[in-house]
Amino acid sequence: MPENTSQSYLLELQGASVHYGRAIVLASVSITVEKGELVAIIGPNGTGKSTLLRAISGLVELEHGKIFFEGQLIAESTKSEFRVMGRNLSLKPHKIVELGIVHCPERRRLFTESSVRDNLELGAYTITDREKAKKTMEWVLKLFPFIEERLDENAGVFSGGEQQMIAIGRSLMGNPKLLLLDEPSLGLAPMIKRNIVEAIRQIQKAGTTILLVEQDASIALEICDRGYLLEDGRIELEGTSSELSINKHVKEAYLGIA
Repeated sequence: MPENTSQSYLLELQGASVHYGRAIVLASVSITVEKGELVAIIGPNGTGKSTLLRAISGLVELEHGKIFFEGQLIAESTKSEFRVMGRNLSLKPHKIVELGIVHCPERRRLFTESSVRDNLELGAYTITDREKAKKTMEWVLKLFPFIEERLDENAGVFSGGEQQMIAIGRSLMGNPKLLLLDEPSLGLAPMIKRNIVEAIRQIQKAGTTILLVEQDASIALEICDRGYLLEDGRIELEGTSSELSINKHVKEAYLGIA
């Protein structure tokens, strides 16, 4: 039987490590996310933030550690001592999506030659209740009203900011319990970033738990409940938004405040 954690967290990583060849990308990372929270992972480029989300999604294997979702073990080390009869208990990515974890990847990854409608409907491929999918589509169009009149246009004709909103909308079509957002503000103009921030606020307000990876620490700390600072593959700091915002290292290195 799958191992369960005794904690009540929606998501829990215990000592998660990921190696690419001999390079250590994540080194014994432990984080928790409670239901309804918006938790941010901040840190510089190349420090393992995106890899952390990919590990949760089942897209990369753990070298060490375990990941739990709603108390169920969804990923374990490839060398885990907890394997049952030598069987790897890690779930495949599509099974993780079916549990309610949806990953909105960095740089959008839309099908640019397909219509916006097709992109959004692809996000609902695990949803068998058509009425529920219809209501979710209505909510996405309310959240991003510019989409409604352009549903049949190819996604590739939209601006970068608009494509980011479409990508978030596609992720929401899967009715996630946990939304993994990877660098949603990357490369966007300040005004568009504000629109993205407001959308993220509305998504959390509607009841979706969010784990946000964001290089722009000022945005992340503005909207998160709690956060973690990831540097060189290790968690160096954790705390509430307020606690991290007044931390000397965070202020100097990530907020530009001397």
